[in-house]
Parts: sequence; C-alpha cells; structure tokens
Amino acid sequence: MRFLGAAFLFLLPFLTHAQPYRKLTTRDFMGAPASDGFAAYTYCYVSYSYQPTRHNGNYNIDFNVQLNMSPAKSWISYAQVNNTTLLKDVLKHEQGHYNIAYLMKNELYSVLSHHRYTANYQSEIAALFREIDSKYHKLNADYEAETQHMADIRGQLKWDQWFSKQLDQTQMAANY
Repeated sequence: MRFLGAAFLFLLPFLTHAQPYRKLTTRDFMGAPASDGFAAYTYCYVSYSYQPTRHNGNYNIDFNVQLNMSPAKSWISYAQVNNTTLLKDVLKHEQGHYNIAYLMKNELYSVLSHHRYTANYQSEIAALFREIDSKYHKLNADYEAETQHMADIRGQLKWDQWFSKQLDQTQMAANY
C-alpha cells in the first residue's frame, strides 16, 4: 500500500486565525480531501504585520508574527487512512509540517526584530521574509523526501527526533 503525506504551504495571506504551538488532532482537518493521492494535507502558514516608527533618523519596527492553521483547508482522506494506527501515524507526520511552520514563525520574528532598518525598511523586511520562507520551503521539501511522505519509518523517526530537539531549544529560549 502506498502512503503519501501532505503538501505544505507557506503563504502570506490574511485569512483564518493565529494559533500558538500545539499538537494537531483530527479536528484540525475538516476540509474535503483532494483526489491527488495524498493521505492528508496540512494548510498552515506564517504571516506578519508591523508598525514602523521613526525616531532621531532611526526606524524602530514592532512586529507581529503569527502561525496560522486553517482546519477548513486541511484534510485527511479517510478512504486511505482507515484505521487508528494509520491515523496516528498520519497525524504525527502532519505535525511535522506544523512544526516546520512553528520554527519558521519563531525564526522570522527573531530575525525581523533584531535587524537594523533604514528608510528602505519595507524592501528590507520583504527580503528577510523571502530568505526565511525559502529556507523553510526547502526544509519542508527535505522532510517529505526523507520520510517519503511518511512511508519511510526510519526517516520519519529521524525527523521526529530532530523536531523534538528543535522544539526543546525553542522552548528553552522562550523561558529566558
């Protein structure tokens, strides 16, 4: 039996609501399945907004960076995922896509917040976003390739361990 994971989307749309880090459940997958051969699809993305102020020729910018999850656009194909063991594995794999978005959100906020901006701040912010977005698109592609869309159990385990380490480091940084 062939199992395929999900595609993952990093966009900058202005829909749905922001959510903090959490474990995904079946309630996060309320959309209608596509007929593309995938077992599930996680639609989450990172968005940002900012408020610039100018003081003594310098630009100070306050950022709001959010991780957004859309249950209406995320789905599980229960025709393919037809037992609880497989459902658990699919949710674990899809959590990886969410984890990637969560890590992107944190890095984007850190990079944007620590950058020194000029009068060309709008272009600078857009360039920083593109750079980080590209990095995490590649990370997501690597995740799918190395797990073979969750079919490679060893690959999935390796990524699960990597996610655990990254999330632990993120949590430790948040406590300081």
